[in-house]
Amino acid sequence: MSARPSPTARALIALEVLRTRPGVTATELAVRLGVTERAARRYVEILREADIPVESTRGPHGGYRLGRGTRLPPVLFTEAEALGLVMAAFDRGDDLVDAALGKVVRALPEGIARQAAALRE
Repeated sequence: MSARPSPTARALIALEVLRTRPGVTATELAVRLGVTERAARRYVEILREADIPVESTRGPHGGYRLGRGTRLPPVLFTEAEALGLVMAAFDRGDDLVDAALGKVVRALPEGIARQAAALRE
């Protein structure tokens, strides 16, 4: 049996859903969060209270989406995902990719950063 996500975790999940599924409905968001529609709308309000611009549109093609110019918090990767990105970037050999890769590697936990450095050599 898995633990239920905390309210904070649900708010972050809601943010990720809004980022990846513009136009998501309250019903769809509720299903994704495992809560009622009313609770899903409350999580949208929590994001708005945190100054995250969430726009809503009513009607048959309505839903929630993040407002323009939204600055999102850092993306959280699993160790395997981060290592996969590093490996994929190594294949590119592009200056911009190398610069971005350096930032990613510096943000990795020390053990994963060592693995990434070993792969690069």
